[in-house]
Amino acid sequence: MIKAISRPLTQLKAEYTVVVIGSGYGAGVAASRMARAGQSVCVLERGRELLPGQYPNDLSSATGQMQADTSRGRIGSPYGMFNVHVNPDMMAFVGCGLGGTSLINANVALEMDERLFTYTPRQWPKEFRDDPDVLKSHVDRARGMLDAKAYPIKFPKLGKLDALESSAKLMKQPFYRPPICVNFEAQVNPFGVPQVACTLCGDCCSGCNDGAKNTTLMNYLPDASNHGAEIFCQARVSHVAREGKLWRVFFMGPSADPSESTSQDVPMSVMAAIVILGAGSLGSTEILLRSRDQGLPLSTQLGQRFSGNGDVLGFGYNNHWPT
Repeated sequence: MIKAISRPLTQLKAEYTVVVIGSGYGAGVAASRMARAGQSVCVLERGRELLPGQYPNDLSSATGQMQADTSRGRIGSPYGMFNVHVNPDMMAFVGCGLGGTSLINANVALEMDERLFTYTPRQWPKEFRDDPDVLKSHVDRARGMLDAKAYPIKFPKLGKLDALESSAKLMKQPFYRPPICVNFEAQVNPFGVPQVACTLCGDCCSGCNDGAKNTTLMNYLPDASNHGAEIFCQARVSHVAREGKLWRVFFMGPSADPSESTSQDVPMSVMAAIVILGAGSLGSTEILLRSRDQGLPLSTQLGQRFSGNGDVLGFGYNNHWPT
């Protein structure tokens, strides 16, 4: 049985060496590496800790896990697992919970195409442009931690996979099974978390209730916890400020009797020598913008030049793959 790793906020210390904000891929990696380096680490996650078996599995339970950020304010619980950002020119769908968006994405572990260093050279540090292979060891390490592998040949055939292969052949394009962060054999993983083999339930993007999907809750976060990191949930960071040689992280936490209502949240803070913003592109930028509003000197380019990541949702009807 998978055990909870978060702590109540009543156990929060006044100061840590490192405070990591968020718990998805970036934050999970940072927490794991800082804890392994022997640092005093605190992780602050805005959502709740939900374990496999607790994720919504029908429309009724999913409705209670929805929240939307709009120009008129938030709709729904600030702790809802499914967070939609509704904007005039761009929309985004992100995860809210211990594990971040890794809880609700497809966990496809594709490497970045090296041609991007040539197409958009200004966007990348000179070290990467001069030697793209400098990232390879880090990619390999991340793939190992996430246990990314291709869908096994021995597993049942998938109609969607067959259709994509057929399309690739017709278009004379290469086809391969991409690495995905899913567990395909029953095991206790290297971080002490028991996992079952994938059951092909199809709930990757609504929360894997079997525990086969390798979200950061299965690897980086328990690894950080195993090495002494202290993880806290329902801590919604507002901004950061410099205080002498340290940083103060301001956030809202639930009262002793947590409820869905934000009116019962109470202001809290924690000090750190190092603050790592891993709250995603939107979350981290929002925190920095609020910090700038509070007087932290930051670039005027903050929050500029955003774009979507090119995801497209397609729906089909009566398109059963012929056997």
